[in-house]
Amino acid sequence: MDRHHLASMANEIGEFFESASDHDEAVAAIAQHLKSFWEPRMRREIIAYAAAGGDELTPIVREAVLTLAVPAENR
Repeated sequence: MDRHHLASMANEIGEFFESASDHDEAVAAIAQHLKSFWEPRMRREIIAYAAAGGDELTPIVREAVLTLAVPAENR
């Protein structure tokens, strides 16, 4: 899938949650949404993109995406 499209979709999700919560809650909600509703291939692509800099991602979305790359026991 096109990384530009994935970044755009992730930013839209981030925009929704960022306005509804405090920062930490928004990060967690964005990550949970991606984990729950995006297929593994899409998550792998967006994680790789964020890890490489993710220039098109908003800061809060990049932060949320990178939490998906950390094993649960290390969060």
